Parts: sequence; structure tokens; C-alpha cells
Amino acid sequence: MKKFVGIILVSLLCFNFSIAVENEELKLFQDYKERLFESAIKEDLKQVEKICTYYKSEKEKIIFEDEYQEMRLDWLCEGGLSHIFNMITYEYNDKFLDESLSHIDVCNEYKKIPLDESQYDQMGINTHMGIMNHCETVELRASFKQDAKHNLIKDLDLETLNFNFLSNKFYSLTISENEITKKSSCHLNLKKKKKKRLNYLKIKQRCGVKNITYRAKNSWKDDKKLHEITIRDNDLEKSWIFITDYFYADANEDDYMDLVIRFKNDGSYSMAAQTMTTIVTALKKNEYENINYSE
Repeated sequence: MKKFVGIILVSLLCFNFSIAVENEELKLFQDYKERLFESAIKEDLKQVEKICTYYKSEKEKIIFEDEYQEMRLDWLCEGGLSHIFNMITYEYNDKFLDESLSHIDVCNEYKKIPLDESQYDQMGINTHMGIMNHCETVELRASFKQDAKHNLIKDLDLETLNFNFLSNKFYSLTISENEITKKSSCHLNLKKKKKKRLNYLKIKQRCGVKNITYRAKNSWKDDKKLHEITIRDNDLEKSWIFITDYFYADANEDDYMDLVIRFKNDGSYSMAAQTMTTIVTALKKNEYENINYSE
């Protein structure tokens, strides 16, 4: 019995020692990381190099039980300011997965950081753009009036939404009624597609049309004109609409509730897409139209 108790005590001591080592490693990692973050935000490359030089000289004395912490510090010290800016953004991106945090507060905190976008790699800039798009949605939710005298928009069926409502001053998807051969399935289920993508091939198949054409601003031209784009058949699966959020609000404060939809015209290309806003309203019963909303 005494031997058994002794084994338990030794096990507990080893377990507690292991926790203490892990805590010490985490504290060490956090200390280096915070100093590097602070120096990078000030764009003080010399201080970053100084911290990293000291870390590398002390590294042999540090025995990391968790190799991941060591790998992260090594990575931070390998890319000048670039890797540090990327990690700042990745850590803030993780905060938006935590629903217990106030996203508007996290957005305000993130936007105060003077990040240098030229220091990002492609993955980092895409993540940064994703955060800025999400923050714009959060800010719209907070800024739009949440009640109104009239609420006729509530009768619009969100499970059979006309694709043509995905229109604004930057983008317009127009499927002609005369070309639709499958009218019973040619619609967007907004409730099902929130946070999901719907590629243009499925839209083509669902509506039974020969081609999918939309109008959008040409990113290569400095004009406000919308240019007509017909998606080639071999690109239909590589391009999609992504619904990021939707909610009700009185967006233009006319005392009529509106349906606000946040979406992207996205695809399998390296550059992240800008999230856009479309607003649908009803001033008369069962008569729905887009508001010419300017972001």
C-alpha cells in the first residue's frame, strides 16, 4: 500500500513539474513574441534583429518541451518584419472565432494597429482583407437602425431568393427571365448558403440557362463603369458567390426595414475578394427592389 501511495506521489510530482515547465516555456514564448510585436508595429527593424540575435544566442540554453513554441519563435525571427506582421494578423483572425468576445471591440483594437500591408505575404494579406471585410460587416450591423415603422420585407422568402437581388453599384448578376428553363429551382436559399459558397456552374444548372453573365467593375481600369463578363464554361466551377452574412435593418432610415446581404464574387485565384453589400427593400406589400446603396 505504501509503495502504491509512493508511486502516486511521484507521478503527481512529475505531472506538476511538467506543468511548471510548460508554463515557463509559454511565459518565455509570450515575452519574446510581445517584444517582437511591439518593435514590428514601431517598424523598428534594428530592435527586432537585436531581440532575435539575443534569442538565438540563448536558444541552446532553452529546452523546449513543446517544439511548436520553438518553431514559432524561429519563424518570427526568420522574416524580418514580414513574419511578425503576418502572425499579428493570424492571432487577431483567431479572436473572431471566439463568439464570447465583442467583435466590434476586437475590430477597433485591430484597426488601431499601424500595420504595413507591404510586409505581408499573399496568405497574410488575404487574411488581413478577410478581417477588414468582417469588421465592415460588424460595423454595418452596429451602425444601421435596427427597427422601423414598416416591416414588409419580412414576407420575402429567404429560401427562394431571386439571384438578381445580388446587385449593387459594383456588381450585378442578371439572369433574364426569358432564358430560364428551370424556374422552380432558379433561386438562392439564403438560409442554407450563409457562410457557404455557390459556384456559377450550379447556378447555371439550377436555372437551366446557356450562359452566366454578370456586370462588374474592371479592376484594371480606373472608371466607375460596370463591364459585362460572361464566364467561360471551364471557369464556372472555379468562380462562385459567397454569402458571408445577412440581417434586417433600416439601412437608409426611411422607416422601412430592409434585408442587408453581405457577399463576395469570389473564385480560386490567389487574391482575396472584397465583400460587397446589397440591400433589398419593400415599400409596398410583395413588391421588392434593390436600394442603390453606396458603401
